[in-house]
Amino acid sequence: MEPIYEQAFEDSSYGYRPKRSPHDCLNDLGQTIQQKRVSYVVEADIRSFFDKVNHEWMLKFLEHRIGDQRILRLISRMLKAGIMEDGLVRASEEGTPQGSILSPLLSNIYLHYTLDLWFSRRFKKRCKGEVYYFRFADDFLACFQYESDAVAFRAQLEDRLQGFNLELALEKTRCVEFGRYARDNARKKGQKPKELDFLGFTHYCGKTRKGYFKLKRRTSRKKFGLSLNKFTDWAQKSRSRLTKGQMLRNAATRVIGHLNYYAITDNSERCKNYVYHATQTLFKWINRKSQRPSYTWEGFLQVLNHVGWPKPIIRKDLNPCRRLQAI
Repeated sequence: MEPIYEQAFEDSSYGYRPKRSPHDCLNDLGQTIQQKRVSYVVEADIRSFFDKVNHEWMLKFLEHRIGDQRILRLISRMLKAGIMEDGLVRASEEGTPQGSILSPLLSNIYLHYTLDLWFSRRFKKRCKGEVYYFRFADDFLACFQYESDAVAFRAQLEDRLQGFNLELALEKTRCVEFGRYARDNARKKGQKPKELDFLGFTHYCGKTRKGYFKLKRRTSRKKFGLSLNKFTDWAQKSRSRLTKGQMLRNAATRVIGHLNYYAITDNSERCKNYVYHATQTLFKWINRKSQRPSYTWEGFLQVLNHVGWPKPIIRKDLNPCRRLQAI
């Protein structure tokens, strides 16, 4: 099914697709806001999307490109497979099967017809200025040149989703002034410039060393805290199950995994903070493996160097000031 639908999916869709990653989405979004006429952004989120997918609509969407009834019956059975609770299987009337390898593709198909095509073929044509749309799974942003287009999109979005049994998370949905002039306009009003949270990063309006506008990003406070809490929880539990060598190597792998995603342009400060707190946490819990401390601080630093403890250097160049590549 994937090769069939890859030809149909819009370029605005990035989630769960081959040769497309969150960094690709962030890169394209950053360059669009930096170099295009963007003054307003609508950020939105669908509440419990994977649990609310309507089976009837899903099968109707699939019938557009799949004519084999055997495939459709098989997918229908997978959708209604249900979940097991306390040893009992409960059939599901809506939503995609949890943990199924097919769920990511089905979610993209559902939102392709629900949102992507509606935006590109209907709503976009009625806008007065430039508009851009980015979606990763059930998180999406829409960028506008004029406020009237942004307000119209926000007003029509809720009705559009309700027509397909989906609900907009109102607490995560808003229209904000964002772009080249947003910082100065907010300060003239005595306000702080607005920020956006998307794909684990907080996007904010900054400046280059020469004083020009630049879109910058840092790890969102929520994701930063969650990642550190998970690391602390892991370190606390691992001290009684792993040897010191295993604990050190596994900790390094976890920090490297965090940096591989979050160590992007303009986010070095948050990455340094993460490595610092992770180092302090590991030193604390590895010394609690026994009643006598395992390492002094000097000895601990030598061991970290031996296991290849990662350094908070930029690993993904997502500089939005680069010129857009020709398509």
